[in-house]
Amino acid sequence: MGINNNKPRWFFYLGWIVLNAASVLIAWYIAWALISLIEMVVGSTIQVGGQSRITEDFLFVYVIFPTIGLLSGITQFMLLRRSLPRMAGWAPATFLGWLLPFVAGFIITSFLAVGNSTLWIVLGLFLIGALISVPQWWILRKRLRHAIWWVLAYGCGWGLVGLLNLVTSEPFPVLLAVAWLPAISTGIVLWLLLDRLPSRAIMGDLAG
Repeated sequence: MGINNNKPRWFFYLGWIVLNAASVLIAWYIAWALISLIEMVVGSTIQVGGQSRITEDFLFVYVIFPTIGLLSGITQFMLLRRSLPRMAGWAPATFLGWLLPFVAGFIITSFLAVGNSTLWIVLGLFLIGALISVPQWWILRKRLRHAIWWVLAYGCGWGLVGLLNLVTSEPFPVLLAVAWLPAISTGIVLWLLLDRLPSRAIMGDLAG
């Protein structure tokens, strides 16, 4: 077991928050551009289960989640590889994580739809964040102690987004919350895991 001798400095955590938030915002515009291209091919409406649906409304989440996963995965890998060993799998894990909410779509939809209650929306979004982080946790658990805090941080970051339901449900404020809140919560946990926890350690022999 080896101690991490390349502890990040303060600008790493600032960069983590800013670049992760930027990845979400950039993905938003890329997703709209991709949807526009799709509409040129299939039209402004599509048939889903025998019903006519607006193309951009139906497909947007299926486009933006993978896009965020790809951009944020690459960005996070570039930041983490200097402080943690053998992180090549981080970007694919992040991309996979952003697909998992689709796998558990029925459960999540049930949480989000129960009486439109803010509490259930918060719980549903917490579940989304937790699912996104699971593949990342799988990598971190071999490199850092207390890695389970990563799942809680992602879940709490997304759960806080649900509190916007008390104020507004407009897309752009929600987008800003998704961009900043999980980035801040995971940045705080990274600071604890890499710099502050007394038992901080990185596995010296990952193959063992």
